[in-house]
Amino acid sequence: MAKRILVIDDEVDFMAIMKLTLENNGFEVITAYDGQEGFSKAREERPDLIILDVLMPKIMGDELLNLFEREPETENTPVILLTNLPLMYLTGKMHGGPIIEKDSKGHILLRKDCSEEQLLAAIEESLQK
Repeated sequence: MAKRILVIDDEVDFMAIMKLTLENNGFEVITAYDGQEGFSKAREERPDLIILDVLMPKIMGDELLNLFEREPETENTPVILLTNLPLMYLTGKMHGGPIIEKDSKGHILLRKDCSEEQLLAAIEESLQK
């Protein structure tokens, strides 16, 4: 059975590319275009993984991550946070690669301009939790 991934991002073009990429790699994709919609869909759909934009209207990605961690339906769901910001602004660390690190809860911070291979590697790593 295909793993279900919820992608939450307010950029319509990016979302279309992400959905196509994930579906072409065998994933079932659920989409949400802002944090409120994403929070509702995560609780209803219970995806295997959430891919979440950091900068969004209504609820920012980091706030949404905190909500997911407090909800019984989503507290154990791994999350990949995507951003166009330089990663050092979010982590305070200098790092050469697009994947910074995986925290103890399985969350990964990834640049939106990563390659398809890097995205799929991050997804695979997250789903091994």
